[in-house]
Amino acid sequence: MDTKRLILAIALSMVVILLWQFLFMPKRQPQKPPQDYVQQPRQEQVVSGEQAVEKEKEAKPGVTDKPGVLPDIFSEQKKKKAPVEEKTLLEAVKEDLTDLIVKDVVVETDLFRAVFTNKGAGLKSFVLKNYDDDTRQPLELISTKVQEKFGTNEVYPFYLSPFDDENKKIFLDVNTQNFKYKGGTETSVYLTEGQTKEIVFKYANVERNIFVLKRFFISGSSYVMQVECQVIKDGQVIDAPFIFGPDLENNVGEGRIMQTGLRIGAYDGEDVKEKVFSGLSTEKIGDLVELGTGTFGSGYWWVSYDTNYFGAIFKLPGKIDYAVIKKIEKEKKQKELYSYIIVTSSKPLDVYLGPKDEQILGAVEKQYGFKDVTQVVSYGWAIFGSIARIMLKGIVLIHGIIPNYGWALVFFTIFIKILLFPLTYASSVSMAKMQSLQPKIQAIKKKYKNLKDPEQRRKMNMETMQLYKSEKVNPAGGCLPLLLQMPILIAFFRLLPISINFRHEPWILWITDLSVKDPIYALPILMGVTQIIVSKMSPTSGDATQKKLMYILPVVFVFFFMNYSAGLNLYWFIANLLQIAQQHIINKKIFHQKKEEEKVRRAQKRKKGGKGR
Repeated sequence: MDTKRLILAIALSMVVILLWQFLFMPKRQPQKPPQDYVQQPRQEQVVSGEQAVEKEKEAKPGVTDKPGVLPDIFSEQKKKKAPVEEKTLLEAVKEDLTDLIVKDVVVETDLFRAVFTNKGAGLKSFVLKNYDDDTRQPLELISTKVQEKFGTNEVYPFYLSPFDDENKKIFLDVNTQNFKYKGGTETSVYLTEGQTKEIVFKYANVERNIFVLKRFFISGSSYVMQVECQVIKDGQVIDAPFIFGPDLENNVGEGRIMQTGLRIGAYDGEDVKEKVFSGLSTEKIGDLVELGTGTFGSGYWWVSYDTNYFGAIFKLPGKIDYAVIKKIEKEKKQKELYSYIIVTSSKPLDVYLGPKDEQILGAVEKQYGFKDVTQVVSYGWAIFGSIARIMLKGIVLIHGIIPNYGWALVFFTIFIKILLFPLTYASSVSMAKMQSLQPKIQAIKKKYKNLKDPEQRRKMNMETMQLYKSEKVNPAGGCLPLLLQMPILIAFFRLLPISINFRHEPWILWITDLSVKDPIYALPILMGVTQIIVSKMSPTSGDATQKKLMYILPVVFVFFFMNYSAGLNLYWFIANLLQIAQQHIINKKIFHQKKEEEKVRRAQKRKKGGKGR
């Protein structure tokens, strides 16, 4: 098989694989989660405001050294059906209508610094201490970009959903109100490992007969917090959908590839069903704005609201919806501006806020029961995702010995090339034999000039195959190493810009982040140059078209890969250097073999000549 056909076959294979991945990903039947979200009949959820307050008084917010479980304060009241009188509610909450100034409550651990605001009882800030953003400042997970770009009102995670059709006005009003913080005068606390803190906010509106309570249970040892939101309206417990969003992270660099904006991923026990948003628009919001809503429904183990590297993951049961604010452009075209996830649950939820690090997520799965939560990190479909995860484990293993992910990647590449060397050698020998057979193959082609005749073509092919058989040459032998390296290359293509292990990880000199493009494009150029050398050193058929492709394709690769991650270009560059070294050894051995074979042929000729005398 000549190189021209080989290149075409590889290109077509890549296209087919990528199209299959994105268009025909198989859908499997999901496993049933242990407990689905069921909306309780509202007429059975009658609660006394006085009883609710008394129950709340039993809770003692503060720091404890023992891990706690957030109680469902309405578990007993749901069984009762006595109506609530407005006067009773007023008496129950009168003492809580004072001291409602705006205040922040700060909870700090070794992992993060969380700031809650009593205005709407939301999460105002969540800084991950062990991670920097792309400006090298401590990473703020709660984005303020929507407010800055569009001048909207303050909207924070865990606000009641303003997209609820039935209670929209009430929830919008509640989100602007100052809640009563039930934590005494202490508004700042540092939790050490093993300590926990319960943050409680409540709000009452006597005129509308509304009582709202939010609880956040935080651990000093984990990125997981427990969240509960309860709303009583006219004496009945109603659904209290809360939002997370809009957007995540404040400072994402321009050099990142495959940064697809925000994603909602819902895991059903087999696959992650996802909805990807285009990310925060940079345009002005304008006058014409439309609200788009959708739903995943219920029956999921967890749902994530995430970017490439960080996210919020909610352990369900619960119901999942989403909302996206769109700009209406000319000809009724729509452009996404920003989006929210909406979660409804009748029970307290465990929420993970942190990095999409598979090692950390694996520990969360074991400790908190987030089933298969490492699947939130997606390296692509089926075999490529599996290969990427295996390669990552190998690179992490090397990183444990050499604490630099760039060098770990280099040594992993060396390991791969050594592993594939026997196949590379066999391929080169096969291609060298094919090269030596070219005169005979051309003679066969000359013999059958009328290639349009099917019978002539059949005879030519049969004679060519007979030649391969007699010379013990496999025409496809040169393809095998390249075909084996394709899944590795595609897996690296997905792994390097998505795995948080390579984010902000340097190699040497100007390469300060393996997950983004090379700022001076040196690695893509070096990759292209070494690719030309590899092509020149490899055995060829001598075809003129092939010689042109030998110089054209590396240039195309340079322009194609110059905007991809530096880590990917580093892998290919090192692989080319090793290929040059291996090819030199192989060519030298093939040359000596040919020399020895030539000596044998000459000796045989001399022997025959001697007998003739």
